[in-house]
Amino acid sequence: MTQEHQEILEKVKTLYLRYGIKSVTMDDVSRELGMSKKTLYQYFDDKQKLVAGITHMEMDRAKKMVMDIFEQGLDAISEMFQLHRFLDQMAKAHSHVCEYDLKKYYPALFQEIINMKRDMLYRLWKTNIEKGKSESLYRAEVNTEIIAKTNLLRFESSMDTCIFTDAEMASLDFFNEIFVYHVRGIATAKGIKRLEALLAEA
Repeated sequence: MTQEHQEILEKVKTLYLRYGIKSVTMDDVSRELGMSKKTLYQYFDDKQKLVAGITHMEMDRAKKMVMDIFEQGLDAISEMFQLHRFLDQMAKAHSHVCEYDLKKYYPALFQEIINMKRDMLYRLWKTNIEKGKSESLYRAEVNTEIIAKTNLLRFESSMDTCIFTDAEMASLDFFNEIFVYHVRGIATAKGIKRLEALLAEA
């Protein structure tokens, strides 16, 4: 992706987050960018390509940020703390309007992104659980497969439910409770000691 493509996607993403995907036309985009539609179409053939470009850009960015966490050489609980913090930031930045438009008007792209997120998070949680076991921070008898899928289900449910308000999800208490709930459920005595030390530092 060229620098010009990147700059266009960043600016259009701002429009979509503000007004939703459906309501922003290619005319709106060209006007906001200060370029003709003919020039815009030289970068993106149609709106479908533009929307796909933004969603893939955001997925690539999320993957990089997550991999940066996992490449720091942290212990499993510190690693999970950083991952939960990142997911919390994702939840706060989540746009229900954009998600609705993506799901309704670009269903294939929406499903592709959902599958990519699921695959990434599932593999990361599995890796973290196995790492925690090897460090004696998580209990050896924990079923990695079940816990990883449960974590994925909990994350998706929290993003797609009317039980929690946006204010509740944005609160530090929400983040802390979910993180502590998960770790205490699978931690050894050594792991709980590490958890408590980490919370005291935070």
